[in-house]
This record gives sequence, structure tokens and C-alpha cells, in this order.
Amino acid sequence: MKIVQVQTQAEAAGAQRVSDMVGEGLRARGHAVRTVFMYRKTAAYDNDPHADFVLSSQPGGLPGQMRAAAGLVAYMRRERPDAVISYQHYGNIFGTLAARLAGARHVVANQSGAPQSHGVMGLLSRIDKAMGVLGAYQLNVVNSAWTEGQFDRYPQAYKQRMRRIDHGVPGPPGTYDKREARAAFGLPQDAWLAVTTGRLTRDKNHLALAGALCRLNELHVAIAGAGPEREALTAFARENGVADRLHFVGEVPPSRIFEFLSAGDVFAFPSVNETFGLSVAEAAIAGLPVVANGLPVLREVLSTASGEPAALFVDGGDAAGFAAALEETVRTPGLADKLSENGRRLAERYSPAAMCLAYERLLA
Repeated sequence: MKIVQVQTQAEAAGAQRVSDMVGEGLRARGHAVRTVFMYRKTAAYDNDPHADFVLSSQPGGLPGQMRAAAGLVAYMRRERPDAVISYQHYGNIFGTLAARLAGARHVVANQSGAPQSHGVMGLLSRIDKAMGVLGAYQLNVVNSAWTEGQFDRYPQAYKQRMRRIDHGVPGPPGTYDKREARAAFGLPQDAWLAVTTGRLTRDKNHLALAGALCRLNELHVAIAGAGPEREALTAFARENGVADRLHFVGEVPPSRIFEFLSAGDVFAFPSVNETFGLSVAEAAIAGLPVVANGLPVLREVLSTASGEPAALFVDGGDAAGFAAALEETVRTPGLADKLSENGRRLAERYSPAAMCLAYERLLA
């Protein structure tokens, strides 16, 4: 089967990691799979032989978005895929329209967020709702029980097309030396180091970790990611005298993410808006003790098959709470080891092979 995956922007982020795994898994099963990005945002996919770009840079305003949509339609008509799998709000909307115009037999959307009611995201949610009710896409994938529950009040015509497929979460391909990893990313060798990954946006709440530095004099924090909040985080760190302990390593490509994780003593995840939390599940499976914001979806995802927590949760996700929890992983005998053990057991729940097989069955 010829399959095209549609993503909005090309960057190293969670939704893109999922389509990487789905594409790799379906190719291993004999399908021809390419991923098309509506625009190139970073260099993360420049060397990917299975990636295409409609636009080489982020479009500006409505004219730019229309140009990206028109380019996507033209791409689909050239490729003539049998099936289209779309991700993210714009990818779902424009990918579905382009797939229909190109005559694709199977169209599967992915919900990467809870429905919204205000602003641009509210408008996109209303469009998505109409498309789902009218059957513009045949099936609609959600990635957790929490996400599925956000659509409880939607019409039955929408919900009958929903299918739950939990994300697969890859494990590390090998072992890494901590000292070598820290040297590779320019991180201090003998520091107590909390690491985290994610775009530098307000939703990821990295300010809580910068605030934790003010309360724990021995702590260092390393962030892998890029985004608009870097200047604000840098300014806060300078104003509070902790700039020498807040380390930005930039965007880390998927091929090096486990090398980066191996540099840390603990993984801290203060995000305030998630539908699964792929990066924190990845860190847990890699064996890092995890401290995470106590969002309902993270409590669901970061639990073993027997219900044991694979993270120490912080209710509220504030700086004081994260400082206390990070200190607890050091002060409480055996806690870090127990969190690591439970984290590795999450691999039993989140098999990438099982995820890819589920997508193949949807397309059958």
C-alpha cells in the first residue's frame, strides 16, 4: 500500500516522533510510506530520505497558509496515495481535504489535543468536529484514555469513528556512558543534573525548572529543545543568578535523544498541557527516575501495567513543588531506583511494533 503521512511542521517534537515510528514500522511490513511536512521549521528532517516539504520555511499569515494548502493538494495529486494518515490540527484539516481531492481510499486522522472553544484553536476544533461528523476522514485516532474522554460530549457520528491507539515508545538502542554524553553536549561532569526535552513554549512550563534552581543550589538543569521562550528563560536565570546552572543544548535530533537522556541523573517534566507525554515516557523507559507534573493524563501514562507509578508527581507544577520533589529523589533511599525500575516496565505497555500493527489493521 502507498501511504502518505501529513505533518504540519518539520521539527523534532512528539507528534513527529510518532509518525517516524509509524512510517518505519509500516515500511518494515512492506508498505511504501512517505511523510510530507506542510513547511520546514528546523533542520531536523533535512536528511530524512522519506521526508518531503511543501514549503521550505514557515508561511506567514493567511496567504502563506493557503499557499501551503494548495501545495499539499498538488503533492497529493502527484503521489496518488492509497491511504493518508494525518497529524496535528492543520495536518488533519488540510491533509484530509488534499487526500479526498487526490482520491485516497483510506483517511485516518490523529487527535493531538483536547477540543478547544476559544481563539484559533477553538475554530480548528469546530472544523475538526464538523469533518468528523460528516465522515471526511474515516477513522480518528486518540492516544490515551484521557484524550478519548475529552470527546465524550461530541455527537455519536463523531465518536463512532474514534479508535484508541496508545503511542509506541522506543527504548534506547544501546548503552551510553554518562561522562561521554555530558562531554558531547557540553554539560558539567560532576553536577547533579536534571534533564528535560520539549519545545521552549509556555505550555512546557520550563520556568518551573528555572525556579527550582533558585531553591536547590547544587542542581543544574539541561533543556533539549528550541522555541520562543528561550529569551524569557535566559532573562529569568540571569536576574536570579542561576544562568550558569541552566543549560540550553538546542534541538536534539531523534537519533541522539537517548544519548542526551543518558547525561542526566533525573528527568523533570513540568508541562501543563499534554495528551500523552511521549518524551517523558521515553525518558522513563530509558531508566531515568522521573519527576512530572501530576496531570491526569501523565498519571495514566506513567503507570505500569500493575498500576505502580513510574514517576514522582508534583501537583500544580510549580517551582517549589519541583524543587521539593527533585530533592526527594536524592534524599529518599531507594526512591530513584524504584522509579527507574517502574519506568523501564512501561515498555510492556507501549510497544512501537504493536502501535504500527494497529495502524496497519485500520488501513486494511
